[in-house]
Amino acid sequence: MRNLQRVHLAACLTLAALVGAMTAGCGGSNPNPPGTLGRADYFASRGKRLEAVAAYEAFVRHNPTDSLAAEAQFRKAMIYMELKEYPLAAVEFQILAKDFPTSDRVEEASFQEGLSYAREVGNVERDASGALQAREHFLKFKETYPQSTRLAAVDAELTAISDLMVRKRLAQVEVFRQLKRWRAVATVLDGVIADEGGSSLLPQALWERAEAAERLAEPAVAATYYQRLAESFPTDRRAAAAADAATRLRAAAGS
Repeated sequence: MRNLQRVHLAACLTLAALVGAMTAGCGGSNPNPPGTLGRADYFASRGKRLEAVAAYEAFVRHNPTDSLAAEAQFRKAMIYMELKEYPLAAVEFQILAKDFPTSDRVEEASFQEGLSYAREVGNVERDASGALQAREHFLKFKETYPQSTRLAAVDAELTAISDLMVRKRLAQVEVFRQLKRWRAVATVLDGVIADEGGSSLLPQALWERAEAAERLAEPAVAATYYQRLAESFPTDRRAAAAADAATRLRAAAGS
């Protein structure tokens, strides 16, 4: 289905280009001359995205050394984002960085490329590769642009990605819990806690890990996880109960 959509889009772009060529002599309804950035912007401002993509492509192709070529490339990529054609957008952002490495649009293009990977993520229950690709890209972005104004947005995306990964593994935990396989529950949660420290679901993982330790008759281990939850996430709704549980288990161990 996805491939059919892309074939359809390509056909539409070809048609848009042909229409643009046919109306080049009279300018059609667009008052800007063919081959100009203004012509592409005119189409974009009126929601004629396919025509705009074709016009941006024509401008970049015929004016590769123009100071506005990188901007045209960026705007073309952003239209693909609007169309939710994320793989196509990612490629266009990559082209910008490769062909116009000194442009002041490169940093934003890199951020948007990461968003294109994140937005393309499908059913993470079946395939987590998209989420992992997005995370790898955003981590590289933070290294490359440590002073970027986009860092807060990047961190939010990384948290969302981590939450996706944790939900995937919590679903596994739920299956093991129903089967009363508490060692398997503990093992999966150990992996979550070690790998996904940036997730907003970490308090839940700590709580469930402590419960699993109690089921396994490991009160000292349970107390450690309860205490970590209480100290690291004092505003979490489970924090007070976790602190009480840690105190209870340690008191029982000392009696």
